[in-house]
Amino acid sequence: MQIKAQILFVLSTLLLSLGAQAQDREQAMVMSLGDFSSGRMSTSYFSIYSVANMKPGKDEPHGGRNIGGDNYFSLNYRIDQDRKVSLRLPFTYQSAGYNEYGDFETERGDLQDIFVSMSFYDLGYIGAIDISGAIKLYAPTSANSQNSGMISRLRGEFFFDWNFTRFSSLTYVLKPGMFFQGNTAYINDMAGVDDNGMYYSDPRSTTKQFELEHYLELVADVNQYLAFKPRLGFDEEWKYGSVANDIPASHVTKAVAGFGVELRPIRRWNMTVGVQNETILNSYRGKDIAFMQPENTSFFLMTNLFLFNL
Repeated sequence: MQIKAQILFVLSTLLLSLGAQAQDREQAMVMSLGDFSSGRMSTSYFSIYSVANMKPGKDEPHGGRNIGGDNYFSLNYRIDQDRKVSLRLPFTYQSAGYNEYGDFETERGDLQDIFVSMSFYDLGYIGAIDISGAIKLYAPTSANSQNSGMISRLRGEFFFDWNFTRFSSLTYVLKPGMFFQGNTAYINDMAGVDDNGMYYSDPRSTTKQFELEHYLELVADVNQYLAFKPRLGFDEEWKYGSVANDIPASHVTKAVAGFGVELRPIRRWNMTVGVQNETILNSYRGKDIAFMQPENTSFFLMTNLFLFNL
């Protein structure tokens, strides 16, 4: 049943991505289509859709699983050959179906935090390593950011690429971020409730101070149309504490391991199908660390599409 659900997920998300030709996991492909824009103004689209394995003790539902994803429509202005500024409109889409807790959720779409991105395609070299990057500034336009009282968010993205063939590369990615908050704690209106009316995530939440994502990714090409992309790294976040709510400050580190297959059917369109596992590296809710558990695994499809010049 689980294999059938995974097959349906891949087919469904592929159709959704193709239909979008007429959101922060923008990660590995954000710089990859930069050379295709020949004019000053251009538009592009990026999406990542995923489905998670069922949580422990939850059986695969007889009905269909829901599919959730981040989408980004981008209006780009190329300043010169090495710099580009973009206004990105991100939104999430969730299909109707059962989530990883076995609860049925209806179809919905939500606006996320709109942001401005300045991309730098040539920040210099360290030997044979090519450095590029981006700086992003976010506005609190999502319901979650408004609920938590976020004022803004600043994020840097730096890519250290060693290209050993035309398509193959080994890249170290470093993404630090900081948050400007109006509150240190809030009630999370989006906290989930199980079938018994009990929260499976604490509605009392504290806001983020800092984040850091860093990983090493290999792009090993088979030919110009196909490549394998293993990834290994860490996601970290630091949160405020709240004396009034008896919540201590926290620092959580997750080990992230993934494997993707990148397809490049045409020059202006590529996509990656893959699997990713995240493991919290400290005791969590009384549980010891256990790597590569099914409940921490998700399957995804990323699509990156250059639309047209304006």
